[in-house]
Amino acid sequence: MTDKTSGRAPLVTGLLSEQIYDAIRADITVGALTPGERLVEAELARSFGVSQAPVRDALRRLAHEGLVLQLPRRGTYVAEISDDQARRSYLVREALEAVAAREFCAHAPDDATDALKVCVDRMFDASRAGDLNAVIDADVAFHRAVFELSGNPLLPRMWALVEPVLRGFTAISNKVYFHHDEVAKSHLPLLEVFRERDADRAAELAQEHVRIVWQRVDGEGGEVPGTADSGRRAGQHR
Repeated sequence: MTDKTSGRAPLVTGLLSEQIYDAIRADITVGALTPGERLVEAELARSFGVSQAPVRDALRRLAHEGLVLQLPRRGTYVAEISDDQARRSYLVREALEAVAAREFCAHAPDDATDALKVCVDRMFDASRAGDLNAVIDADVAFHRAVFELSGNPLLPRMWALVEPVLRGFTAISNKVYFHHDEVAKSHLPLLEVFRERDADRAAELAQEHVRIVWQRVDGEGGEVPGTADSGRRAGQHR
């Protein structure tokens, strides 16, 4: 691993592993650490001025999110996301988002869209600040809130299973294929249809919102295989 950390600011008092996790994730997100690059615990610990224990904890969390790959006896590497992994992840996400959208429209509390608007506002604020990590966090929080406020107790559990992989892929897809402001704007139609409680339209937009990511990644025309209407071009939602 080349030394890209000489300019690191010293860590402040607090949970070291959390700060190290944030710093390494930021380096991966902005491309300072590239897919396939090896991450050596001892070198990272020296760059942060800490022991290897909090670095190890941070890398485990990043591995759980799919951002790094830990191979026994070979080391830890920045993850490379394969086409197959992306297809399968977005196939699952598209189906779940449609179900969550319908359940949200049918069962979410009256003030549930207020929580969604907070997430959208955070996306716009982060976009104006040029903070990609904050855009991603607010993006993920929006969709998590839809699942958690859907009234279906199974959906938050399903989201917890798929979020780590999707967060890792979103960190890359948002950086490469979308302007930060576009990410925020793409959630406005979803917010509006959730306010209207139009379950059919909400499910349709939720699927299109997911599908457009894969279409851009796969060359402005790819489809997530296995979807019921995979031949239809997606709308203008991410």
